[in-house]
Amino acid sequence: MSEHIYDKSDLINRFDQILELTLEQIDNKSFFERVKEYPLQKGVAGSLIEQCVLEYEPDCKQEADLVVCDGDKKIKTELKTTGIVVSEKPVEHFVAKEPMSITAVGIYDLAEQTFETSHFWAKLEHMLIVYYQYISDHPVEAYDYRRFPIKGYEFHEFEEVDVEVLRQDWENVRFFVEQIVKCHPGERNKVWKESVKQDYIDTHGELRKVLNYIDLAPKFPPRFRLKKPIVSLIIARHFGYKLEQLPGRYSTISDIDKKCRELAELYSGELIGSLAKRFDIPIVSEKGIDKKGVAENIVTAMFGGISKKINQIEIFEKFGLIAKTIVMTSVGGRTEDMKLFHVNFKEICLQEIIEEDGTVREFVFEDSEFYSYFADHEMLCIVFQEPDSTMVELQGRDYYVRPNSLSANKFIGFKRLLFSDEFIDNTVRRLWEDLRDKVMNNKLVDVVQYDSNGLPKINKCGDVSSAPNFMKSKDNAVFMRGSGVDSALIHKTECVNGIKMLPQYVWIKGTAIVDELNNTEYL
Repeated sequence: MSEHIYDKSDLINRFDQILELTLEQIDNKSFFERVKEYPLQKGVAGSLIEQCVLEYEPDCKQEADLVVCDGDKKIKTELKTTGIVVSEKPVEHFVAKEPMSITAVGIYDLAEQTFETSHFWAKLEHMLIVYYQYISDHPVEAYDYRRFPIKGYEFHEFEEVDVEVLRQDWENVRFFVEQIVKCHPGERNKVWKESVKQDYIDTHGELRKVLNYIDLAPKFPPRFRLKKPIVSLIIARHFGYKLEQLPGRYSTISDIDKKCRELAELYSGELIGSLAKRFDIPIVSEKGIDKKGVAENIVTAMFGGISKKINQIEIFEKFGLIAKTIVMTSVGGRTEDMKLFHVNFKEICLQEIIEEDGTVREFVFEDSEFYSYFADHEMLCIVFQEPDSTMVELQGRDYYVRPNSLSANKFIGFKRLLFSDEFIDNTVRRLWEDLRDKVMNNKLVDVVQYDSNGLPKINKCGDVSSAPNFMKSKDNAVFMRGSGVDSALIHKTECVNGIKMLPQYVWIKGTAIVDELNNTEYL
C-alpha cells in the first residue's frame, strides 16, 4: 500500500481554500450522490476529505494516514475529521459533538507493544485535525452532511504533560487486558474470543475508574477513544476560547482529588456564611434573597480561581468533571432532585447506525446520549449539611424549625461520583427503553392532571394542566420531567408524536444521589 506523502505547505494551501465551504461545495467527485441511500454515517465527513481534498481512497490500516514533509522532517500524521457544535454556556463557543475514535484496542496483541510502539500512540503523536460544524440538533443521514461547513484545521501535538497522562491511560488498558487474557489460556479460537468478550463486558466498569483522557465503550471488540471533554478542550484552545487556568499543577484527576482533600482539611466544618465572608463573596442579593450559585463560587475561590462557574476552569473541563452542590440533612438524608440534560427525541428513534468501516448494525443503548452522559462524566459533589432543626415555642406549643438561610449550611467535603455499570445498565437503561417504547410504538399519551377533589387542574393561564406519560420519579431513580415556567400551552414548545409538551429533561432522584454518595468515600 503506497504512502500518502504531502508537503506541509501544500496541505496548508489545500485546507485554507476550503475554510467556510460546505462539504457539498468541496465535493468534486459526486460523493454525496453515492451516499444518498445511507442511513446515519459517522465517517462521511472524513471520507469526503480523504477523497475530495487529499485525493486518495480511504483505508482501514492502523498506521497513520499521511506522511507530512516539513523541511528535512518526514512526519507520520494521522488525519482526524471531527464534528463541532456550538455551546451557549457560559458563553457561546465550539465544543466536541462526540468523543474522537482513535483505533482498535487489539486485545490479543496489546501486551506485545510498548506505549511508543503502539498503534494507539502512532495515531495520536502527530494529528491533522479538520473541524466541521454539525449544524443539526439531531442525528442526520449521510446525505444531509452536505450542508455542514469546514470551520478550521490544525496540526496537533500533545504537550508533554498530556503525553504522560495518555501513557498512563494506555498502560492501565494494557494491564486490564492482560488480566483478562491470562484467564483464557489456549488457542485464539472463536469460543475463546467469546469468553474474553464476556469477561471484558463484566469487568469494564473497573477500567472506567482509572482512565483520564480516554475511554473504551463496553462493546466488543473495544476501541480507544479520546473522551469528549478532552476533545472539547483541544477545540477550545484552537478557536481561542479561554478557560481559566488555576495555580498549581494538575496532571491527572488524582491531582484534583489531592487538592480536594487539602481543602477539606482546611475548611471542613465552616458555614457558608463564614466562607463567603472569608473569600469576599456576596451571599445575599440586593432584594435580600440568597444568591444562587454561592456554594460553587466559594469552591472556585478555594481552588484559587475567580470564575463564577467551575465549568469555566480548564482542569475540570479537561477531565469531564461536572460540579454539583449537594445539601444533606443533619442525618445524611435527602437532597434535591438534579436536572441533567435535555432529551434528543430524534436520537431516541434511531434504529441502525453505520460504523466508520461501513458496516451496518443496530443502534443500541451504548450508542445513546443516555449512556454517554452517565459513562463519560463524573460528578464532583461539593457536600454541605443543613443545620439541626431547632425547637421554638409558638402559641404555647413546641415546633421543630430548620433554618432556611443558606449561610447556615456547613461545608463537609468533596466526593467524586462515578456512576456504576450496574446503575447505568439497569436504572438508566430502563428509562431509555421505556422512552423508546412509548415514542416508537405510539404509546405516548398526554395525561390530564387532577387535584385532590378529582377535578382537572387549571394553571394560572386558564389551561388544563397535562403532562406526557413518561417515567416519573416514583417509577425510576432516573426519570423525565418537563422544564418551564408552568404547564401553560404557550410554554409547551416541544412536540413528540403530535403531543405538545414542555422541553423534556432527564433528572436523577435526590435519594438516589444520596444512596450513591453513601457508597462513596470522601476525598
